[in-house]
Amino acid sequence: VVRYPSRDQPHSPRAMARRVLLLGSLLLGLALLLGSAASGFVSGGAARRPALRATSAAADVHVRLGASSGKPSIQVEETRGNAEIGAAVVSFFVGLLFPLLGGFNLGIIFAVLGYTIANGTAAEQLSNNASGKQYAGTAVQVGDLLLQAGESGLKAVNFAGKKIDELT
Repeated sequence: VVRYPSRDQPHSPRAMARRVLLLGSLLLGLALLLGSAASGFVSGGAARRPALRATSAAADVHVRLGASSGKPSIQVEETRGNAEIGAAVVSFFVGLLFPLLGGFNLGIIFAVLGYTIANGTAAEQLSNNASGKQYAGTAVQVGDLLLQAGESGLKAVNFAGKKIDELT
C-alpha cells in the first residue's frame, strides 16, 4: 500500500515548505517592524518623545526600504543595534522551537533574554550584584555569540532581499 502525504501530516514536504515560508516571512516582518518602530520610521515617535530618543539613538537601528530605481527593495543595515535585534529574533525562534516546552510565550521570553544579553544589560546587572559577579563574564561571552547569530540573521535577510530584487 502506497501512502501519499496529505496536507494534515506535519512532516510532509509540503507542510515543511509552508513552515519555512511562514518562519521566513515572520522573521522579515519582525525585523522590519522592530527596526522601523525603534528608529521612528513609521510614526516619527522618537522625534515626538524626547525621553525615548536617547534610547533609540543608542540602539542605532536602520532599515532601508525602497530603491532609487523605483523597484521595491528591502535591505537592513548591518549595525550593532540591528544585530542586537537580530539576536532577539534568533532567540525568539529558539524559544518557539524549544523541545517540549516551545511555544510563542517561551519565544517571547527567550527574545527578551537574548536582547538583554546581547546588548550587555544582563552582564552589567550581574556585575553589580554580589552573587552574580561570577556569571558576568559568561554573560558577555553568550552576548558575543548572540551578536554573531544576529549578524548572521541580518546577512540572511539582506541575501533574501537581494534575491527578491533579482526576481523583480
